[in-house]
Amino acid sequence: MLSPARCLVPLAATTLADAGFALVDALQADGAVVDPDRLRERLEEARPEDVVGYRGRGFVLHYRTDAVSSLALAVGIASRPVCRELGDGEDQQCARFVALVVAPRQDAARHLQMVGALGQLLSRPGAVTSFEGAATAEALLSAPEWHEVIVEPQITVRDVMTHNPRSISADAPLRSAVLDMRRAGVGALPVVDQENRVIGLLSERELLRHLLSHYLPRAGGQPNSSPIGAARRTVRDVMSRRVLCVSPHQPLAEVASLMLNKDVERVPVVRDGTLVGFLTRGDIVRKLIGS
Repeated sequence: MLSPARCLVPLAATTLADAGFALVDALQADGAVVDPDRLRERLEEARPEDVVGYRGRGFVLHYRTDAVSSLALAVGIASRPVCRELGDGEDQQCARFVALVVAPRQDAARHLQMVGALGQLLSRPGAVTSFEGAATAEALLSAPEWHEVIVEPQITVRDVMTHNPRSISADAPLRSAVLDMRRAGVGALPVVDQENRVIGLLSERELLRHLLSHYLPRAGGQPNSSPIGAARRTVRDVMSRRVLCVSPHQPLAEVASLMLNKDVERVPVVRDGTLVGFLTRGDIVRKLIGS
């Protein structure tokens, strides 16, 4: 996956965005990019989900795009730390190691494996110090840490999902369901019947839609329902009956791609129709970054 042409030592960049563009140029010069302008447009969008930062150790920029025809990797070591601004209470995150992973849209499995492997690499004690000590691309490639990285076999939903998740009955009072979600700190609950088969999903999305249509007045109007009516409502009145379910044996990359394409935040995991787990986008991200 790597050659001296795809290793920039030093990486001429002062910001993470500059580093990304420099690595794109390296891949383009080595013939790995079929549509460089499209790839640069993706970088310019600066989506937070396209960057995994490993606090002081490195960054992994990763994109699935038709701008490439096969999986490609480029890495660089900046002379000084490059930084990105954070919006979660921290000022910025900085590191000298930057990797760029690009893959065609249909190659989700290998894309996911490569990002995970780089996460393993950056988590190894001494690996970052070894890389930062390289004076040339050849020296970077000869670092023994590269040979210690294990690309995991195909990750399945079962490896990441929450086992034995919380669930709720369709006949449960809506208020009880909301309180249960708040206490558990979850954004959704699978709705099951007496045989633990999934018949619906109650999420914050359905709750918000319900509140907007029944209790929150619009443009100075009056709410449609009274508090008394609200107390009588059950989960069945609000839940979504169209639920995307997945199998615990499905490849995680396949399910992650499906969730993105369908704009689904979370999915129940079923075996023979019975609820056995729950998977969220957050679960997948945590698996990728190794936490």
